Amino acid sequence: MPQKKPKPRRSGEVVVKVLPKDPLVARTHNLIPVDVKLRGVTPATGPTSARVAVIDYNADLDTRFAPATVLADGSGFKGIARLKPNDVLTSFTFHQVNVWAIIEQILGHLESEAALARPIPWASGLGRLLVLPHAGYQDNAFYDRSTGALHFFYFEGPDGNPVYTCLSHDIVAHELGHAVLDGLKPGYNEVCSAETAGFHEYFGDAIAMLSALRNREIAQIVTEGTPAQLEPKNLVSAIASEFGAAVHGLEKQDYLRGAWNRRTLTELRKEKNQEEHDWSEVLTGVYYDLLQYLYSRNLNPPDDDAEPEFTVPSGAPAGGNRQSDAIRALYIAATSTANVMLRALDYCPPVDLRYDEYARALLRADEVAYPVDNIGIRKELKRILAARGIAVPGNEHRQRSDIMYRLRSAPDIEEITATPADAYRFLDSYRTVFGIPADANLSVTSVYRTSKRALSGYRSPRERIIEFTWSEDVPLDGKKFGALSGSLMPLYCGGTLVFDSSGNFLHMALVLPSDTRREELRAYAAYLVEEGSIGVSDGIRGIGAPGLSQFPIRASLQGHRLVLDRNPALRHRRRGGH
Repeated sequence: MPQKKPKPRRSGEVVVKVLPKDPLVARTHNLIPVDVKLRGVTPATGPTSARVAVIDYNADLDTRFAPATVLADGSGFKGIARLKPNDVLTSFTFHQVNVWAIIEQILGHLESEAALARPIPWASGLGRLLVLPHAGYQDNAFYDRSTGALHFFYFEGPDGNPVYTCLSHDIVAHELGHAVLDGLKPGYNEVCSAETAGFHEYFGDAIAMLSALRNREIAQIVTEGTPAQLEPKNLVSAIASEFGAAVHGLEKQDYLRGAWNRRTLTELRKEKNQEEHDWSEVLTGVYYDLLQYLYSRNLNPPDDDAEPEFTVPSGAPAGGNRQSDAIRALYIAATSTANVMLRALDYCPPVDLRYDEYARALLRADEVAYPVDNIGIRKELKRILAARGIAVPGNEHRQRSDIMYRLRSAPDIEEITATPADAYRFLDSYRTVFGIPADANLSVTSVYRTSKRALSGYRSPRERIIEFTWSEDVPLDGKKFGALSGSLMPLYCGGTLVFDSSGNFLHMALVLPSDTRREELRAYAAYLVEEGSIGVSDGIRGIGAPGLSQFPIRASLQGHRLVLDRNPALRHRRRGGH
């Protein structure tokens, strides 16, 4: 019998197989790897593409495993189609393709007009993000700026079988989130506050939820029974199920973090808790609360509902039965939630982000994009933020109007944002307008533009954004600072200015030096010392470098000035274990 002639492949398109969640969830819910179509990607052996390169090197064994080989027509990778279901999860070729495809899929969405609307730079300065699927043997996975790579490891699970972190959709997405945020906001990697560190962890979890929600198989499981509201604990809100079960010594499904939590800033501050993963859960909860609201509203819209801001994403079912309607509502809610939370990044300061400032960015960025809050996103966000103990800003229209008036004689926006040097001249001329101290030695860290478009085709105002930073030294004196006593710790300051393409002022996020911030920095440093999180190497005090691998933060002294560096391998270490 003659075989069917294969359909011609579109240029820049590849079809690969991806595991929807992780092997434990796959076994529990009878899931198999699914076909994913990647557009705009030209793959090569590795796999490698313009943005990502898989280098399957194992440092423990000093071995590089054979790379996945691309088919002659570029439509996929050799050997994947012939794998039997029982063999697919043990195939290193599948591991390589799986982790690469997950990353490519997420980056494709993040860089699209519907999300960030710009290419994501890597903080390493390299053109490609490197990925090591089998970096060694340990229960870990991490992003490392110094290597420009995502490192995924494997270890023995409670049933005696290996657990490969590169097969966990959530872990891959979470670590990619760290790399993406480090590229967009490198200042957030500095040691400055529990809130900024917590934001990094939240962002990784948000990317994990975004990625899971774009998977039809996961959406079908989550909406089983067509619930009017999503279950608090489900395959999306339970992050890193297999890894969580393994490190907790369980054979059944568990989780590493739960998005359904009710944690608030009020209780964290009352407990004087500065553990960054605990802080991250506040914002992860905000994300999930907004998703819950939009899912319920899309599933059962009010009779007088206005036209939605976001239309149905590609791949969503057309409706027709109750579960199809639920999946459709979840797709729309997931897209809306992700875009609201991502759009705010451009309105955040470049350093020491606090949650009240993120709240300002969330509300203002949504207001600029959609002046009429016709489906109540901002109203609901204000309620959610307040319930979590996050300060909600008041009306800042008068302040923006005053700044706009004082900028009436400023140069054209094209001149202001032509180069970082032009942006600096503008900032220096208008220090008093923006409240920048006269003695601040500014560095313009980024000048860029966006052109965002909703899936409905609606275009929000094009933005021109300037980011700048500086720092001052804060003395650490006293026994509570241990080996850091007598040193100077950097207090990071800076700001973000947002204009539209006509030069109209839209938003300012400014982080200034203050006595309150100086005391908060000292308190955070004292906490890190008390927790044993900082190891010091200065070549003078005799606390040598060989022992620093056990510390989450490595410190060195240049004169009396502290230079702090996070140990990426211990980023996810918590008191009492994972």
